[in-house]
Parts: sequence; C-alpha cells; structure tokens
Amino acid sequence: MDPRNIPEYRLHRTLSQLNHLEGDQLTDADRKRIEIATALLEETNLLTQPGSGETADTHINS
Repeated sequence: MDPRNIPEYRLHRTLSQLNHLEGDQLTDADRKRIEIATALLEETNLLTQPGSGETADTHINS
C-alpha cells in the first residue's frame, strides 16, 4: 500500500501546502480563508492522532 494514500499523509500534505503560500500575494479575504482552513485542519489532525494525550472539545453548530 502506498503511504501517500493514507488520510494522515494527505492531511499533512494539505497543511504543508497551506503554510507555504505566499501571504503577501493574497487578498485579505484569502488570507482569512487560509487561516480558518489551517486551524480546522490542525484540529482534525489532533482528533486523528491516536494517543495524542489531548482531549478535543468539538461542537457542531447548526
């Protein structure tokens, strides 16, 4: 099995790509979207790491 096909790898790759975007070439709205996306992906990463030692407090607002 190709290790690039596991969700953890794809999550890491996505976070890495978001963190390497050139912020000075983006609009304020795009920077805000990337900030939100990065925060959500980091929260997801905490939830998917077994034994991370941290408890996740997640809420879904309707």
